[in-house]
Amino acid sequence: MVALSKKSLQQRSRHKAVVAKTQLAIAFLKIFLVFMVACIMFGDYEIAQNEIWIAKEPHTPKDPPTLAVKDETEIDIYNEKNGNENKEIQIDDAEQQNMHVVFSTACSLSHDWQSYLFFFHAMFHGQKGDVTRIVSGCSPEDEIKMKELHEKQFSVMSPNFKVHFTPEYGKQLQDQGVSYQKTKYWNKPFGLKHWMEHRFGYTWDDDDSKITVPEYDDHIIVLVDPDMLMQRPFINDFSKVPADQWNAYYRKHPEELIGKVTQGHPAAQDYSFGDQWIRHVRDHIDDIVGPDSPVKNVTPEEEKRVFSAGPPYWMTARDAYRISYKWCEFLPGIFKYHSEFMAEMYGYCMAAAHLGLRHQMARGMMVSNIGMTEGEGWAFLPKDKKACDVSRYAETVPNVIHFCQRYTIGEFFINKYLFPTDILSCEHPLMELPPKDVLETTWYSHFGDSTVIEYDKNQDDIKRYRNAFVICSLFPAINAMATFYKDQHCDKNDPNTVYELSYNHFRSEKGKKLHEEGRLRHQREAAQGKERNMKKYK
Repeated sequence: MVALSKKSLQQRSRHKAVVAKTQLAIAFLKIFLVFMVACIMFGDYEIAQNEIWIAKEPHTPKDPPTLAVKDETEIDIYNEKNGNENKEIQIDDAEQQNMHVVFSTACSLSHDWQSYLFFFHAMFHGQKGDVTRIVSGCSPEDEIKMKELHEKQFSVMSPNFKVHFTPEYGKQLQDQGVSYQKTKYWNKPFGLKHWMEHRFGYTWDDDDSKITVPEYDDHIIVLVDPDMLMQRPFINDFSKVPADQWNAYYRKHPEELIGKVTQGHPAAQDYSFGDQWIRHVRDHIDDIVGPDSPVKNVTPEEEKRVFSAGPPYWMTARDAYRISYKWCEFLPGIFKYHSEFMAEMYGYCMAAAHLGLRHQMARGMMVSNIGMTEGEGWAFLPKDKKACDVSRYAETVPNVIHFCQRYTIGEFFINKYLFPTDILSCEHPLMELPPKDVLETTWYSHFGDSTVIEYDKNQDDIKRYRNAFVICSLFPAINAMATFYKDQHCDKNDPNTVYELSYNHFRSEKGKKLHEEGRLRHQREAAQGKERNMKKYK
């Protein structure tokens, strides 16, 4: 055996070390490559699954789709502007878990699909805290069925999705001959109060300092309506909201904005009804709120700009209970002198003014009325022919689309009152979707009563773009909900489980019937108008 020199041994040792390091680097490289391939494959899978929401071809049933739930660190309430692009918001996760999003419904099928839609998109957007449906007016038998329905359909999405039952509060004046249609929304304030008392243990005391449940007082309550399509999660941080998304008062007085909801500083959407909440009953204010109420000291500007609030309403739990109590107290008196369904919303404003709870009033939390020129968050949407590609506005769209009106572009129409209540079934097809370039060629809107509005190409009405945006947001959102329902509750191998994107209101039996009735009504009205004109000129 040849003896190796000390120098040779050192060289050999260094060689072995280099080889070992090289082998280790190669191993790490292989692991990295495998990881990257897995990420790409999973990413493609997730994209493919999410394309179910917008695909034009029928869906081939597979396992339930993996939802790309957003992480809270990726979420911003509104688009980042005014030099805030690189400013990172520090979100307190414990505080976000103390969020309570709540909405009120009757015990009815028409609200089941809206509730499912809201819960589904709360899940999809990763809403923190809990989401509660307050259901009013169920019989004992219906309450049992509703609980079973909730367990089967809603709580499977998240254990934080709750249901709370209350008595019927919308029929308090039926014995006086008052139509339920005028008072059905009374379930909202009375239901909220009932929930606050049973969920958190609040009780009223004329000594305001004694209205407290310390462990819950600073929790955040967001009161919404069931016909609101969630576009982003509710997060108690308004620090990045651009100035133009607040109403006129706060654009003028930005120093009064707190930047979040705290005790005594709620927030809400401006609904542009100004001082109507007090104007209609001003001569009877003593009878409604008492002669010493702070309401009597509210200035005209405050009436219009800091108390004329609408949903979404954001409040601390303590403020929410105080408002709900006075809301319920003042509502009957307001209705006595202003017997309209809007008395319910006006009651909220009256309660807030009485308690001195000036609201941080935004115009950018909600869009609803396509004809609104000022008080809603439509500023994000220009006259964009690609408005139907709604993903382009994911970072700028308001929190919710309040689909409480009629929306239509071309032959694509929706009205929540005419919508099929059996959309959550195995047999009902998904919604037929308009093409993303629908605005390139479509210059009319067809309504369910056979009315057709032609748009002037020279004027290029903004309502055409807004109609398209709502349709192209709402239809895929409904399809996502219905697809999830089918994947969870239907036999995928049953030919009666329908995934085809083929439902169109105008081709449905109800749609055809309503269209014909509308056509005949328009004919009669036209004939009557012609007859009146002939008599006028005789």
